Amino acid sequence: MGKKSNLDTLILKLNSSSLNDNKDKAPQPTNDAQPATTTPSSNPPATSEPDSTKGAASQPVVGVPPQQDAFPIWSTGLFECFDDIPTLLITFFAPCVTFGQIAERVDRGQISCGLYAMLHAGILYFTGCGCLLSAYYRIKMSQIYKLPNDPVFNILVHLICEPCALCQEYRELQARGFNMQLGVGWRNQTPEIQQTGGLMVAPKVPGGMTR
Repeated sequence: MGKKSNLDTLILKLNSSSLNDNKDKAPQPTNDAQPATTTPSSNPPATSEPDSTKGAASQPVVGVPPQQDAFPIWSTGLFECFDDIPTLLITFFAPCVTFGQIAERVDRGQISCGLYAMLHAGILYFTGCGCLLSAYYRIKMSQIYKLPNDPVFNILVHLICEPCALCQEYRELQARGFNMQLGVGWRNQTPEIQQTGGLMVAPKVPGGMTR
């Protein structure tokens, strides 16, 4: 019985020693074999985004026609004489009076309205060509105020219908801020008109495309 117990203890020791050897021989996991784990950072990496404002400014707008310079026209039509009946009657029976008012304002008071009227009446009486003098001032007025300046057309307008042309010029100066009443003259105009000569008031321009 004593030998059998000693034999059992020896067998148990051998089994335990073999198990320990197997554990030592088993491959141990290394750091390289472990899967790499990454922890998300609190601040994500900044990504470069295109500047939309710069891109919009650099790219041309598609579908918009280029702006064109507006072509100035007279503030009233040539045959709108009946809008001012008193001026029409004065111009029809005494065109020299209306011409004197126009010429005085165009020349900025260099000569009085009465002298201009007498000059026009004298040319009209002796030659019958007072319309040529008034046509000259229409051309001069067109150049000053950037109005349609066709010398041939301006002369023909005064040759064919001088009262209509004078009334149109009279209304144009009135629309630009001049006081066109008889007896006012250049000296009694407002300081703004005397300084600018009516250039501060822009004439009408043809309207663009409307829907």
